[in-house]
Amino acid sequence: MQAALLMLAALTPVHSAAQEQTVGLVLSGGGAKGAAHLGVIKALEENEIPIDYIAGTSIGAIVGSLYAIGYTPDEMLRLFLSDEFGYWQSGRVEDEYVYYFKQPDPSPDFMRFAVDLSDSLQIIPNLLPQSLINPIQMNQAFMALYAPSTAKSGWDFDHLFVPFRCVSSDIYHKKAVVWRNGDLSQAVRASMTFPFFFKPIWKDGVPLFDGGIYNNFPVDVIKAEFNPDFIFGSSVAGTPNPSADLMKQIEPMVMRGTEYDISEDDGMMIQFQFPDVNLLDFPRAKELMDEGYRRTLGMIDSIRQRVTRRVPLSEVNARRRAYRASLPKLMFKNIYVTGVTGAQRRYVEEQLHRDINGEFSMEEFKRAYFKMLSNSKIKEIIPQAVYNRKNLNFDLYLDVRINEEVEVSIGGNISSHQANQLYLGLNYQILSGNAIDLHADFQMGNLFSGIAVSGRAYLPTALPTYLQLQTVYSYRKYMQGQSLFYEDLLPAFIKQRERYVKLKFGLPFLSVAKAELGVGYGQLSDNYYQRSDVSFSDSPFDNSRHDLFASSLRIERNSLNAKQYPTGGRRQYLLAQYVAGRETYSPSDAPHTREPYQSWLQVKGLWTDYIPLSRRFRLGLMGEAMLSSKNLLSNYTATVLQAPAFTPTPHSKITFNEGFRANQYVAIGVMPIVTLGKSLHLRFEGYGFLPLHPIQRTLASDAFTGERVRYGKTVETFRYMGEAALVLNLPFISVSLFANGYSYPKNDFNVGLNIGFLLFNPSFVE
Repeated sequence: MQAALLMLAALTPVHSAAQEQTVGLVLSGGGAKGAAHLGVIKALEENEIPIDYIAGTSIGAIVGSLYAIGYTPDEMLRLFLSDEFGYWQSGRVEDEYVYYFKQPDPSPDFMRFAVDLSDSLQIIPNLLPQSLINPIQMNQAFMALYAPSTAKSGWDFDHLFVPFRCVSSDIYHKKAVVWRNGDLSQAVRASMTFPFFFKPIWKDGVPLFDGGIYNNFPVDVIKAEFNPDFIFGSSVAGTPNPSADLMKQIEPMVMRGTEYDISEDDGMMIQFQFPDVNLLDFPRAKELMDEGYRRTLGMIDSIRQRVTRRVPLSEVNARRRAYRASLPKLMFKNIYVTGVTGAQRRYVEEQLHRDINGEFSMEEFKRAYFKMLSNSKIKEIIPQAVYNRKNLNFDLYLDVRINEEVEVSIGGNISSHQANQLYLGLNYQILSGNAIDLHADFQMGNLFSGIAVSGRAYLPTALPTYLQLQTVYSYRKYMQGQSLFYEDLLPAFIKQRERYVKLKFGLPFLSVAKAELGVGYGQLSDNYYQRSDVSFSDSPFDNSRHDLFASSLRIERNSLNAKQYPTGGRRQYLLAQYVAGRETYSPSDAPHTREPYQSWLQVKGLWTDYIPLSRRFRLGLMGEAMLSSKNLLSNYTATVLQAPAFTPTPHSKITFNEGFRANQYVAIGVMPIVTLGKSLHLRFEGYGFLPLHPIQRTLASDAFTGERVRYGKTVETFRYMGEAALVLNLPFISVSLFANGYSYPKNDFNVGLNIGFLLFNPSFVE
């Protein structure tokens, strides 16, 4: 009986994969040019050419791994063109995940040094980032993308939807590293880690970089690992041409010689040349995919002659759906945190909110992840998801890198006019059970000098909150050469001093904004001339001193992509202040007088939005309004000096223009922007300003003793200003060449150059 069964088995045809013709696909590196690989795969699938094994390097590893975990070519294209993929490339956090509650106030720094307190006061310069692309996005996104397939495969790349290999480079031992098992996200990250653009992936104490350094077309790998009957290769590496483009210069410097060839006995290949496509030019993915599809169809008859086995696309899609349906859901329960103290570990764990089963989703982790990284004490978080087959969920391993450093910031502004500023900032964070930020700002310059010291403690409350104590001293001057006062009786020289202390209580507002309650006391002192027929060198000033108490409620959201001259994002701001106090007026030639005690309520709102119209054009829109019940002060100049100012441009912030000051006003702005490059743009800005009750002077009919003041007719005056600027916004500094004009005073036009940032201490009454 046993002999009969053996004979029957021998006579029965066996159609196993081992006896059928097998096909391997090899994909080269080449940055965004690798989108052509998608067209190659699409053409092969539609013509029933099987893909049994796949291997790739760099972008080839990304495409190959996505195919190996069940993505179709069209799904990969949608991913490459998605906003999400753009965030991975740029390292920018989506607006909905920006934890604005912990964002520090913008400062004019452009250079940073870290003084490492744990290593004999070692000074670490941070002028440039460690990589051009911040890994904050990829660290979490690649875990979410690849963890389910890594779990299902049991960390063996042979057990993916399609067996897969990729290559990275060990530059210390000068060799290629082949990934055949392990964490798939780490393998792909290592293979695509192009030097300078991305931070290396560490394995066994060695940093690994882009596989293209030693093997950009791993034909030898797919032969050694799988030995397929037929190999089809897609190379987008091309031969680099001499270019002035920095990105195109880096590629030939980094990549070693690779033989882009497949012998006729082993199979066939297709070679693409895209000399005008940059490494990160993924917005052109559809165009490149179409070219890959067209070129592959052009040689499909030759491929079909060599590959006689057929696999219908319907069969591939059915297997793909079944594979993806079998992947475990990415839910977490156990957390293991390394690189921190016990108290810091508890802080990290408390950021993750669990459901009734003690689990949390990837979405919950993503929100907590960006929250934690908003604390600058945490330098980096490297997450890894490991499947727990007993609990049928994932264990989350977090490798947290902590800053044991005092951060020293240097910045300011270099200008063609008098706005030359020097800035020094000191910042230190304490992270134990709670987080504490200590910060000090020092500024010195022709127009502004000041000190701001603050401490912020995040409270251990169910709803995140903080308490911040801030003390500020500011000294602002308006030089005669900077003044826009040209009429006979207007001041030509002004000095303003502010001293105040504020206590603030902050909490998140609608997850993407924050609310802040504040109380404070301030002493404001204005020195000014009310006459122009005096000798500025030896004449005493008139003075108004304001002793004020204030309480405030501030709600703000800010996702602008630059702290000066932004081109994207949105800012929404609402501030309500109740102020009470009195003015002490001291003329230069008469005894001082104490003006009546007054109190007032003022509300200020700001809305700014930058709307992308196309790849090259953006439109910024802005609206601002100020409403106040404030009474007039002792004289015209004192009233104007303390009136809120409309200052939408950097230049308007350093000039004193009475035409754009009022206790009540509305203003609008339109900012068309032309993008000339990744960092360079040309912008035009136009603003209209309408004081609801313009502040006007009334002169005494007898000998001049001071300027009387009154409110003019409602909405009787309209002002406008415009500016054109060519702006280079680098990661660490802003350079702008501008020309502007104001409707008041007449014929006031300015041209200038700024290198840096014009950002100053906030005023006590904003």
